[in-house]
Amino acid sequence: MNAPETARHLPDPATVRDLSRRTALLEFLVNPDGHYRKYGFTSGWRPGWDLATMDNGGGDEYAVALSDTAGVIRCFDHESQMSPYANDEEFWPGTVDALPAEFAPFLADPDFNGGDELSVSALLWRLPGDASWRTGVEGERDDGSGWLLGGLCDGDPAAYHHEHFQDYYGCSLGLDSVRAVFEGRPLTEEVAAGVNSTVDPGELLRRAAAYSS
Repeated sequence: MNAPETARHLPDPATVRDLSRRTALLEFLVNPDGHYRKYGFTSGWRPGWDLATMDNGGGDEYAVALSDTAGVIRCFDHESQMSPYANDEEFWPGTVDALPAEFAPFLADPDFNGGDELSVSALLWRLPGDASWRTGVEGERDDGSGWLLGGLCDGDPAAYHHEHFQDYYGCSLGLDSVRAVFEGRPLTEEVAAGVNSTVDPGELLRRAAAYSS
């Protein structure tokens, strides 16, 4: 998928924020020591805004700035033909030049741009009052947004991340425990044990409480 199609599958900003927070929490439970964790979530990143990030360590990443009613998403697929690095360090038409002015400061923020202002293969945004996410890109070139944002677009995010983290970490996760995290159920020792059998459940819950506070 490219950005126009991805925009049609993304839920509203509040749902994106909940999914992002729970994805980061789930990965913390799976990997509390932090080695090679991909997902992050910062509440209160800027006044009125939270920040969700993903970095796979291989040059592909996204950042999502979210308020209660608005959001802006930066995607970077380093192998995309729409990367500035494949186009003489020029942004693809309809990405940065179409971004509403109120979101422009985010692109200059190292927390949002990943320390590289050229790391943009797709941008999507949603202003207060918008009925859906938008992008300025036209055409059908693959910009990486579909697979980068797959966990936010999937109709069953628990099943998506159950499979994803099992593959990424080479471990076995209990699907019901994963669903408990994504449904916002209370974290119990049973849930903790279902996603991480190597750490004492009580200790894992204590560390998770500190992480998410």
